[in-house]
Amino acid sequence: MIYHEDKPSGLAFPIIVILIAMVAIVGSLVLSSGHPASARVWVPATSAGP
Repeated sequence: MIYHEDKPSGLAFPIIVILIAMVAIVGSLVLSSGHPASARVWVPATSAGP
């Protein structure tokens, strides 16, 4: 008689990869929205006008 071994379905690896990607996306959004940078424009003194 031949016994078939139960093989894992392989579903755990894709779920882990998706969860890591979601955490990375949320983390990057949190880090980028934490410190809003103000826009700075440099205007030379000679072109500022009289």
